[in-house]
Amino acid sequence: MAASGAAGANNESALPIPHVLHVADAGVVARFGRMFRQLGLALSDEDVRVSLLTDDAEAAAELDGTPVADRFFRPLRGWGVWRLHSYLRRQFDPPPEIVHLWGTTALGYLSDWTLECNATLVIHVTSLGDVEQLKRRGVRGNEQLLAACDEYGELLRERWPTLADSVRVLKPALLLPEKVPGLAVRAKTLGLLWSGSLDKQCGLEVLIEAVAQLRAKKRDLHLGLIGRGPATRAIWREIRRKGVQGCCSIVAEPNLWDQATAGADMVVVPTCQYELSLAPLLAMALGKVVVTSRDQVADWFIEDETSLQFTPGSAAELADHVARTARAHPNVLAVARGASEYVRRHHAITVLAAELAALYHTLRQAGGGATAGEGVVLDSGEGH
Repeated sequence: MAASGAAGANNESALPIPHVLHVADAGVVARFGRMFRQLGLALSDEDVRVSLLTDDAEAAAELDGTPVADRFFRPLRGWGVWRLHSYLRRQFDPPPEIVHLWGTTALGYLSDWTLECNATLVIHVTSLGDVEQLKRRGVRGNEQLLAACDEYGELLRERWPTLADSVRVLKPALLLPEKVPGLAVRAKTLGLLWSGSLDKQCGLEVLIEAVAQLRAKKRDLHLGLIGRGPATRAIWREIRRKGVQGCCSIVAEPNLWDQATAGADMVVVPTCQYELSLAPLLAMALGKVVVTSRDQVADWFIEDETSLQFTPGSAAELADHVARTARAHPNVLAVARGASEYVRRHHAITVLAAELAALYHTLRQAGGGATAGEGVVLDSGEGH
């Protein structure tokens, strides 16, 4: 952990303040929301100079007036990304000592730039797609691998056994609420919330079927779907086919789940979440009920401890969990309380910031040319 600024002025042995550039595209920002602002501020308290490069204009604007410098580059994804190298050269002189990439967007361009300026590239995998891309591409000598859950860490270690000791797992985190509201018997409409990308793999068919079963039993509830994607029209057609359009809504604002969670009663993850998200952790922290399918990869989904779980594809089991929540069943309340305590123990933003600050200082002392260790490989030329 870095020494404080005051200590650094009077202590020659104090560690110098590193400059770390975080890179997160709009898709990653949509999944982790508040974490980037909170982490940037917490790292500043750890005497780390932080910048954020993103193609999400709102996320960049939210950093105005904070110690975190924002950089907005619209073509971070897609055809115009080829201009990224020259943009980085213009924006950062001198360049940062460390670049922390969340995901693998623009990986090849960032890798080339960090090699050019002798910086370390930290690659933080947050999805199965990130893992698969890295396994195809390989790892360069100035790159450090981080995983956002244990499962992804194991997949990376299995791919590169010689790098196993250097692959670290650092999980999503958030600023914990001061008070956790207790779940009580609802005298109003039960609010269900889902967020993510509306695509063929989102698993919403089982959730819509569960809502239809509950409405057939005259249960008072409303399902909010937050996100956008290519399957939006197909999902709305399914909602209409099941006759539940009166108690379902689709909000095409991917970042809105952050605010909506506070007003919801339940957050549902109806299929395996291969792209990790902060949304269920925020719900747990706020004392909401989280219901998931049993095939999750993230280790924070623990059956009957942090979440209620159902057999993948079973709308009846899912509907039963919703009904028990509406009745404020004692077991449901116990899981919600246990989940909140779990998040407080394992996902505090201050702890993540301290761990990252220590890692940054270690990488800075090691230098940009030999981060990953002796087992460095580069399997193919798919750098971009």
